[in-house]
Amino acid sequence: MGILQRVVSMTKAAANEMLDKIENPVMMLNHYLRDLDEDIAKAERAMEQQQVQERMLQAKLNDLNEQAAHYGEKAEQALSAEREVDARMALEAKFIYQEQAEETTRLQQLAKQAVIELGLHVQNLKEEKVKLQGKHTELVNRVRQTAGAPGYKSEHSLQGSSASRGFERIEMKVMEWEAERELAKGYNRVDAGKIGFDHQQEQRSARVDEELKRLLQKKPNS
Repeated sequence: MGILQRVVSMTKAAANEMLDKIENPVMMLNHYLRDLDEDIAKAERAMEQQQVQERMLQAKLNDLNEQAAHYGEKAEQALSAEREVDARMALEAKFIYQEQAEETTRLQQLAKQAVIELGLHVQNLKEEKVKLQGKHTELVNRVRQTAGAPGYKSEHSLQGSSASRGFERIEMKVMEWEAERELAKGYNRVDAGKIGFDHQQEQRSARVDEELKRLLQKKPNS
């Protein structure tokens, strides 16, 4: 039996056990709706957290771009004053800020995508709630039409619904884990990038040389 099939079987078994013990099916249905409300609230909090993260990354990106532009200007000023060593240092700083800006842009895009996905997730949950509320009314009416005695087990009308809700909760959690994993990949990649530091430094030095040459060519009487 596959893992997915075992999960479904376990979910159904747990749901059936609950239904066997429950004395009021209406109470069970209300419990499912409360669970769904909690899922919606949790997804909305996750979305809000990602929105905050996106705004923080955007602010950091703006600052990095400003710093890169600042050191670019300092490099030109240093060259104008024939201070080539200072110009090289300024260009080094400029390219470091640009590299950080590129990585921050990537992380900001990940956070933005997470906001979009969580927003869709919240929307789907709310649509599901509307459907389940309609089903709730239907099932409550059917329960009331069955003898009306407490403890009556409407097995065929409720088991499938409870198993489905259990399976959906598992799927929601998996989706949250997947979203968190994708965002975590962005941060892990920052640490992994330290391995190629020497190569990055070499490339940056080449960029500095190229930019110095370009700026020198722009100088009058060069």
